[in-house]
Amino acid sequence: MILYAIKLRAVAIIGVLLIHISARLVRQEVGSFEWWIGNLVDSSSRWAVPLFIMLSGMLLLGKKESQWDIITNRIPRLFLALLFWSFIYSLWAFRYDIGSYSFTEFAINLYQNDIKYHLWYLYAILGLYLVMPLFKTFIQQGKKTDILYFLFLSFAISAISTTLSYLFKFQLANGFEYFLGYGGYFILGYYLANTEVSRKTTNLFHLLGIAGLLLTILGTWLVSAQEGSLNQVFYEYLSITTPFVSISLFLFMKDFGNKPNSNLTSMIAKYSFGIYLTHPMVLDVFRGKEFIQLTGISHLTTHPIVYTAFMLIIVLFISLLLTLIISRIPVLRKFV
Repeated sequence: MILYAIKLRAVAIIGVLLIHISARLVRQEVGSFEWWIGNLVDSSSRWAVPLFIMLSGMLLLGKKESQWDIITNRIPRLFLALLFWSFIYSLWAFRYDIGSYSFTEFAINLYQNDIKYHLWYLYAILGLYLVMPLFKTFIQQGKKTDILYFLFLSFAISAISTTLSYLFKFQLANGFEYFLGYGGYFILGYYLANTEVSRKTTNLFHLLGIAGLLLTILGTWLVSAQEGSLNQVFYEYLSITTPFVSISLFLFMKDFGNKPNSNLTSMIAKYSFGIYLTHPMVLDVFRGKEFIQLTGISHLTTHPIVYTAFMLIIVLFISLLLTLIISRIPVLRKFV
């Protein structure tokens, strides 16, 4: 794999962990010290999921793979992983009262994507896989101006819709902006990886990325303080700020990330999918009342910087260990 892609995958999974770890901090009183640490961490990690989608587009859209291969191999494999982990997490939700578990409720929640917060990503990627043959045809036969127009349109509509939805409490019809937005990230990854971006344009995107990050941090504070509770309009992956931060980091790694990777970086990148799938379960354990009573460590009692660092290290490495174990079990390895 391309060296900078390995680095991007490793930092992306760390970013995802930081988003989920900081989630409880940003639910504290707006403007408190704990809230500010959570806001800084969360705002500074919102590029993580877009980078994963961009990496998928970068690595798959240029791959010589027939539509039949996608339909018969890639999609079933991902769908089975979705079914497996949805079932595992549906059981996990009833771990204190397994007798109340219902297969009917599981089927309904699976259909509604209402089992565990991180599994939405599998639904999104599954949808992108389904339209990937169309995207391949588009980038192979379309002009550069066609691709740029699609990217502009997808992110503009997504950002406008997201902003209106959060700030004015109404939403554009149908929700087509989500298809356009995540499809935009998918094509954007391929485009940036295979296009020679000028130094002037790269520097512009770095400036926009820095501005986007600052706007996310300060904008979240302003709108949240006004409402008295967390407003996530700038946290959204399809916001007016996140795409610029994501593009900046992608271009930075493309320019400076082609040095050899450490063994740890390569391992985290290799098993990032498994880490993504298992980490909420690990988080639940270390946020659970049993662990808090045993250690006294929680987002309410521990210094927020210490809490974030501790949770990141422990969740990352236990999730990695779980993934390594699962990957060595023949019947389960295909699910990580």
